[in-house]
Amino acid sequence: MVMYIIVITLALIGGVSTLLVGHSQENKKANPNYERKTRANVTKLTLIYVFSLIAFIVIWMIFK
Repeated sequence: MVMYIIVITLALIGGVSTLLVGHSQENKKANPNYERKTRANVTKLTLIYVFSLIAFIVIWMIFK
């Protein structure tokens, strides 16, 4: 049960942090094309989260 809480908390922190960095003023100044590539960026981030979730499930099933 503690493992679930840790993983969910880390996933939420990672998701919120990603959104904060993506929408920060510093990022818009340093990388003005970021806003133009929203679909590609969201797709990449989604794939990262999906693969991370799959890896967690596989590891959890192995050590269960």
